[in-house]
Amino acid sequence: MTLYIVAFAMVITILFIIYMTSKSPHPFWQAVGSSISGIFGLAFVLVSYNYTAITIPINLFTLSVSSLLGIPGVGLLLLLNNAIF
Repeated sequence: MTLYIVAFAMVITILFIIYMTSKSPHPFWQAVGSSISGIFGLAFVLVSYNYTAITIPINLFTLSVSSLLGIPGVGLLLLLNNAIF
């Protein structure tokens, strides 16, 4: 059941990102900004570990998700981390 909820959240997040970038006059620069904000969001989660005790392991998958999906991708990684562990 949890897998269906996570899959649904991923689909909604991807559709939201596609919708938001299609409305932009400069979708390439918006995608670059989203990637940078996702990497900084992942870095913020790692830096705030001492205060929150929440961490996301750094590997190719987490870097890809955070750079492709941006801040919603980091939120999705946090959701997956709490759902699985």
